[in-house]
Amino acid sequence: MATQSHPLQEGYHKIEQDQWEIIANHELHGVTPEMIDWWWDHIESTERYKLWHPTDHVSYLLLVPPTDGHHVGAVHRIEEYLNGIPETPAKLDIRWEDASNANAEYSHVLLATITGDAQGDLIHEYEAAPFGVRMRSHFHLAPQAPEFIVNALYEHNKQEMQYFTTFLPELYRSQTGG
Repeated sequence: MATQSHPLQEGYHKIEQDQWEIIANHELHGVTPEMIDWWWDHIESTERYKLWHPTDHVSYLLLVPPTDGHHVGAVHRIEEYLNGIPETPAKLDIRWEDASNANAEYSHVLLATITGDAQGDLIHEYEAAPFGVRMRSHFHLAPQAPEFIVNALYEHNKQEMQYFTTFLPELYRSQTGG
């Protein structure tokens, strides 16, 4: 756990009201921001969802579809482990929110609220880089979340985003022709 007075750049620590903050940075080689933008609205099935993390992702259901080509308001119900824990997968509803006022450094931003077995919010922000995509994921979890779960989410996110490099470029090209 990070214990520092300057803003956290990587890792996790407690912030205001003892809420957990998790930040993970990613370099995604061979992926473009457009591919990731497309992914958020085209996960579509458990089979696709498992591409994103074959060992931790269990199931995916779209409860509220995206409208008018924008993902805001879409709600996804997922079941997943976090780096192999807990013993039973967490059941979560993730709602994409309006990110226009998000405190983000990069040009592409996805903002979501999380309910279900865990409560919190997340931001995935990303931009083009010479190698592909530079991404930063932020999570805020309730103070009562055990530190081992916070660490597991951090590790899960690091793994999950790297999986993009193994399937997303080919999937995107096969589905969009791009």
